[in-house]
Amino acid sequence: MGCQASRRILLLLATIVVATSQPPPTAAQTASCADHTFSGGRLYAACSPLEELDASVHWTYHASNGTADVAFRVPGGSAGWAAWAINPSAVGMLGANTVFAYHDPATGVVAVATAVVDSYTPAFADGDLAFAVHRRGAEYTDGVYAIHATVALPGNSTRQNIVWQAGTSSPDGLPESHQVFGDNVMSSRSWDFRSAEAAVVVDDVPAAPRYSVYRALLRPKNVRTYDSLDHHILDFFTWENLAGLCVQIHGVLNAVSWGVLLPLGVMLARYMRVFPSLDPAWFYLHVACQCSGYVIGAAGWVFGLTLGSPAKGALQHHGHRNIGTALFVLSSLQVSALLIRPKKTVKVRFYWNLYHWSVGYTVVVLGVVNVFKGIGILQPDQKYKHAYLGAVLVLAVVAFVLELVTLTVRFKKGRR
Repeated sequence: MGCQASRRILLLLATIVVATSQPPPTAAQTASCADHTFSGGRLYAACSPLEELDASVHWTYHASNGTADVAFRVPGGSAGWAAWAINPSAVGMLGANTVFAYHDPATGVVAVATAVVDSYTPAFADGDLAFAVHRRGAEYTDGVYAIHATVALPGNSTRQNIVWQAGTSSPDGLPESHQVFGDNVMSSRSWDFRSAEAAVVVDDVPAAPRYSVYRALLRPKNVRTYDSLDHHILDFFTWENLAGLCVQIHGVLNAVSWGVLLPLGVMLARYMRVFPSLDPAWFYLHVACQCSGYVIGAAGWVFGLTLGSPAKGALQHHGHRNIGTALFVLSSLQVSALLIRPKKTVKVRFYWNLYHWSVGYTVVVLGVVNVFKGIGILQPDQKYKHAYLGAVLVLAVVAFVLELVTLTVRFKKGRR
């Protein structure tokens, strides 16, 4: 009984945290979205700001025929795209029946298309949705995309799962994958077109806004529904929502390991060993850097394999993935080679050194290249790219200075 009570308390606390994470729109926010205007004199009965991606949704519900006039606004670059969707089967991206807005590369004007997103690597093609879409259109003004359409609400239900998104386009103008962290993985709601409230649906609990779900749960008649909350709480820990966090962990681990620790370890071995007073300290520092870099890099590689799993329909970046796998294999060989390192007096030590140096420098070059490839894929804020670029430049400048110093030391030793 005690364990069950604790479990219920934890579930309730988790529900409160999730429910209160999205406060209701303030009067000022609602007034702000109500000030938006649309071409063609389009007017809508209600609107609501969407915190993620600084978007807003506007709509008029027609109870007589179960349709809704919907307009969606989101900021975006001119070389980008925007999308708004209804997902009839789940909360999230997969299964979303989507209306896209993008710049047609042939004409330069904003075009609109509809498609069902059935995987994380969907083929972009204009097609039919699971419900009727009438009078669809889009425009781009002052850095903001606006999509408008009249949709037949699936199942003639006012409560629908909505999804919205924005991203960049490829050189041929077609939408590319959006970022997989932050707002881009949190932009979905269970939405009621009648009551104008974003809601979480809980078994046996009347529909309620996100911020007041816990109030309904506290009512005595709903005590029996606590055990049914498990899958609703877990819905917030889906692959799609956790992917953003995993991508960030993957990026940080690999940048620190392949991109910083391993180059630093090579520098320690190359430049400290010239000075006899630093022997064997340089060796232990070198091994510490390389082994810690290998362990951290292996963890980052595992995260990368999970993120790029075809079984999850994830977007595949084959070049980045293949280089990462090559790094893991070569680094594993380097670590294993330490166990069979011959003594300095043995002739074969020359060939072992040749192998060790060539593989080591290959790993350093591939590691730095792959970190930059990962930054290009992830497209984080420029400050993170500049931070890593700064770290690489610092290492390069230090290496250049130490190269001059060690060359001078070796030259003086050679003249004695």
